Amino acid sequence: MALAVVFTPLGEWRPLALVVGLPFVLLVPGYALVSAVFPRADETKPAEGGGWLSRLVLSVAGSVMAVTVVGVALEFTVWGFQREAVVGLLAALTLAAAVVAWYRRRQVSPDARAGASVSAVRDRAHTAVAGDGPVGVVLTLLVVAVAVGGVAVVVADTTSSGTATEFYILGETESGELVAGNYPRNLTVGERATVGIGVGTTRLNGFDGSVVASLERVSVDSETATVTESRQLGSFEVSVASGKTVVRRHTIQPQMVGERLRLTYRLYERGSESPFRRIQIWLRVRPQP
Repeated sequence: MALAVVFTPLGEWRPLALVVGLPFVLLVPGYALVSAVFPRADETKPAEGGGWLSRLVLSVAGSVMAVTVVGVALEFTVWGFQREAVVGLLAALTLAAAVVAWYRRRQVSPDARAGASVSAVRDRAHTAVAGDGPVGVVLTLLVVAVAVGGVAVVVADTTSSGTATEFYILGETESGELVAGNYPRNLTVGERATVGIGVGTTRLNGFDGSVVASLERVSVDSETATVTESRQLGSFEVSVASGKTVVRRHTIQPQMVGERLRLTYRLYERGSESPFRRIQIWLRVRPQP
């Protein structure tokens, strides 16, 4: 059902996405993992009872861990932290854990297997409310609240931070094609050279900002690099929708002479004075003959 909501237009209806998505993210992956690790009913049951509560707490904690691991792993892929990629990977992880849990449960006698009938769940819920359960219920609600907050922090941090935005430079071939590498390395004062600047993002709200190019003379003292001279080579606005990539051609015409000059492109988010990303290449600029 979660996959159907994510990969069809149904996912655009937010109430349905929340009703289906929250249980899937907060409980299902963790429960599958807990079932795979603890196939016996008494393995998560404390001495005073309440094994179902222990499993619930472990399931929520396991789901938070799974979402965190999936989010970090996706940042190193071409997909990034997108809804479809997260749900797809979580579904694959849950399915794998469920298969392991099914196999391990088959190795345990039926009366020792973890699980409960509808009547048993009803009786346990009644005991939790009418007996010593209020404390357990409060603890469970606290755990769930913390888990929701943890998942929200992971999602918010990943979708709003720079880790989900890529910024790169491309070189131009003799035929005018932009490729990785083939950067301008040796130029003459006033000579034109074109590069491609790419900006891609998986942030839910996209990216809106500007790119500023500058040619810098850098003095390196031990491990410290100091810019002693800088000349701006132009700037341009850039707007990228979520899940998209924009490549802009930019032509430079250096007027500074040096054996080792740094061509730097800085990406600024709209409203910010600090660069969001920075890329650079080194080149030599000779005087005109």
